[in-house]
Amino acid sequence: MNKFLLGLSVSALSTLAMAGPMMAQTSSSSGWWLWNWLRPITGGGGHNHTPAAVPEIDASTGLLALAAVAAALLFVWERRRRMN
Repeated sequence: MNKFLLGLSVSALSTLAMAGPMMAQTSSSSGWWLWNWLRPITGGGGHNHTPAAVPEIDASTGLLALAAVAAALLFVWERRRRMN
């Protein structure tokens, strides 16, 4: 039961942590915030959106990121294996 409550609380806190920045992207001139957030992706709406400049990720940086995720997954798997 304690693991369930811990998982539930972590899930709720992470959801609330992401909701604030998403709600901050709302436009006061039109309705639903999620539609305003997805409008540039779906191509809807009458506003002219210019693409934002984002940094590119080269292949070596991408591979390092994947290696970090794989290392974290292996670490968790090994810890769980040793507990049982």
